[in-house]
Amino acid sequence: MPTTPTPVEAERAAATGTVVPARHLARPDPASWVAGEGWGIDEPGTSRVGSGMQERVVNGRRATNRAGAAEYLGRSPQTINLVASPKRRAATGWPNPLPDRVDGQEWYAFDDLDAFRVSYLEAKQRARRAKVHEITLGGDPDEMVSAKDFRALIGVEHNVWSKYVEKSIPDWLHARDGYLPKPDREEPARHGVIRYWKRHRVQSWINSRRGSASSPGRPKQRAEPGGEA
Repeated sequence: MPTTPTPVEAERAAATGTVVPARHLARPDPASWVAGEGWGIDEPGTSRVGSGMQERVVNGRRATNRAGAAEYLGRSPQTINLVASPKRRAATGWPNPLPDRVDGQEWYAFDDLDAFRVSYLEAKQRARRAKVHEITLGGDPDEMVSAKDFRALIGVEHNVWSKYVEKSIPDWLHARDGYLPKPDREEPARHGVIRYWKRHRVQSWINSRRGSASSPGRPKQRAEPGGEA
């Protein structure tokens, strides 16, 4: 069974540019991963003994190839190929491969991949989870806001808004909020129903959403009868 290279072997490898097989490299305690210091054997997306990920010591650094990087980071090979592409590498911060190609492949140091995980992958996850909506709608909090104005405030197309309404109707029929809050007023129209919400309820719903949104402002257009549900 291959074992962890001795310090002398690693130093010799670094000096000569040779490759040391390292399928069973010793890994830090999982607790060190929590502290951001190690690999974490039991953490999702990380290497495990017995996995198919190739590991080597290249120039004295633990490394894996492109396929191994995908496994280590918990992403598909297609995703890794995309973020590592020449056109996107500068924007994503994908690490440079180690200078020596081994078996005709690029090899990436695990510590560089750890840095990429934090600077790009985890940063994107935090951005998705972050509440980015925090608005204050001026005017009377009980003033009615039409569906058209509501949709303009959150910056979605009519077909997307229609899906929001479709998802919400079953709950509205039971007198409760759905994906959208239950309308405060409904009026019959030529082609369906025109709905209105109190301004303070629209503000509360927007500020409780997660994800991206366009910069909201007070809508300039008012819904015309029959114009939008």
